[in-house]
Amino acid sequence: MGQLDGKVAVVTGGGSGLGMAHAIALAASGASVVVNDLGVSVDGDESHGDVATRVADRIVSLGGRAVANHDSVADWTGAGNLIETALTAFGRLDVVVNNAGNNRPGSLVDLREHDVDSLLGTHLKGTLAVSHFAARYWAQVGSRSGRSIINTASAVGLHPAAGGGVYGAAKAGIIALTMSHAQELAHYGVRVNAIAPCARTRMVEASPAVAALMPRSSGFDRHDPGHVSPLVVYLASTSCRFTGRVFAIEGPDLAMYRANSVEAHWTNDGGWTPESIEKVFAAHPQRSDVEAFFPGGVISHAEPSGRTLRDLEESAQGTGIDKSSRV
Repeated sequence: MGQLDGKVAVVTGGGSGLGMAHAIALAASGASVVVNDLGVSVDGDESHGDVATRVADRIVSLGGRAVANHDSVADWTGAGNLIETALTAFGRLDVVVNNAGNNRPGSLVDLREHDVDSLLGTHLKGTLAVSHFAARYWAQVGSRSGRSIINTASAVGLHPAAGGGVYGAAKAGIIALTMSHAQELAHYGVRVNAIAPCARTRMVEASPAVAALMPRSSGFDRHDPGHVSPLVVYLASTSCRFTGRVFAIEGPDLAMYRANSVEAHWTNDGGWTPESIEKVFAAHPQRSDVEAFFPGGVISHAEPSGRTLRDLEESAQGTGIDKSSRV
C-alpha cells in the first residue's frame, strides 16, 4: 500500500526537472497523476516538445496511472481545463502541485513588459488560477480531509537579491498565497504548504552563476531534483501535520521557515515624531542576523544590509558560512 493510494494529483510543469521527479514519485506512492506541461523553453517562448506525454507514458510503463495535459496555467481557461482533465480521467482531485515556472532574468533598467507579464503570469497567476479551480471543485463536493496544495517558492522569494526582482516578487507572492489559502481552505480539509527547493533544473543550468553552485557529483548528488520529491510526497500525504508553512530542501538538508516576524518593537506613549524615531533607530544595529537557505548550505551570520546575490553566492561557496548552522 502506497502513502497516496487512491488519490489523484495534478503536477504543473511536470514534463522535466522537479515537476517530472514529483510526478514520478507521486505515482510511485500510489497516486494517479495528471502531468501538465506546456512544453516550452526555460524562458517560455519556444516549443520544447511534448514532454508531458513522455512523462505520463513513462509512469504508465512503470505500472502507474497518468495522463498528460498541455494547457497553460497562465491562462485562466487553461487552468480550469487542467482541473477538469483530472476529474474526467480519474473522477476526483486530492493533490495539486503548483510547480510550473519560467525564467527571464534581467535588471530593473533593462526590464521589458513581456518579461514581467510572462514571469508573473506563469508563476503567480498560474499558481493562483490552478488553486482557484481546485478550491472551487472541493467547495462544490464538500469538505473531506486529506487534500493538499503544494506550491513552489524559491530562496530568491524568501531572501530577495539584486537581479531577481520580478522572479523573486512572484515567488514571494506565492508564499503569501500559501499562507492565505491555508487559512481559507482549512474548512474544506485542504492543507496548503510551499517548498523552496535547491536543485539542478533547466532553469538553473540556464544561469551559469547559479549552476556553478550546483556542480554534478559522481557520488551522492545533493542537487538532483529527485531529492526534493520525498518532501512533496510527505506534504501530499495524510502524515503531514502542517499547513501554511514553507519548507526548504537541498539534498540531505531540510529546513522549515518561520513566518514573517517582528525584529524589534518600541512604544512611545506620547506618539512619535521624526526626532524620536531617529533616536530609537540610532541605537538599533544596522547589521542583523541573516538566515538564508541558498544553494550550498545555510548562511547564518551577521551580514551588512544590501548584500548582492553574488556576495551570497560567494559566501555559499565557503567564504564565511557558519558551518555550525548546517541543519
